[in-house]
Amino acid sequence: MSDRATGTGQAPEDLGSLHARLSAQAAMAEEYLELARRAKADFLNYQDRVKRDRQDWSRRALEGFVQELLPAMDGFALAKFDDPKLVEAVRVIEREFLRVFAKSELVPIETAGKPFDPAFHEAVGAEPGGTVLLEVRRGWMIGDRVLRPASVRIVKEAPSPG
Repeated sequence: MSDRATGTGQAPEDLGSLHARLSAQAAMAEEYLELARRAKADFLNYQDRVKRDRQDWSRRALEGFVQELLPAMDGFALAKFDDPKLVEAVRVIEREFLRVFAKSELVPIETAGKPFDPAFHEAVGAEPGGTVLLEVRRGWMIGDRVLRPASVRIVKEAPSPG
């Protein structure tokens, strides 16, 4: 078919030239698609980072608040009254605080009868033996992180004869 037969006045492009243009356009489309994928991955990473940062900020704010509140909580353990009704009222308030704290994964460190563990306990006195003897000040954890170690008097292991 001649140029005049098609009525366009232009020479028909050969198949090789069309194929080359199509390949170039496909490569360009693939490059743009890869850029879009990277932008999406970057945005998802950004969202995850922002979420972690917010959680970290919230955790730090809670820890700061609780650090200020712990001396008041220590007062509950030290409260001694002659009136049993007053003692019970203080214990009810303490239990309510503990319930609210537990919602934020803030829990006291268990010490009674436990072996001494420097990750959770701070020794403030020692006697011969091997387990925790007396809790002097309650320790606290948030989740799996120690906020304040428990101050304890421990029983040292007796030296083995030998």
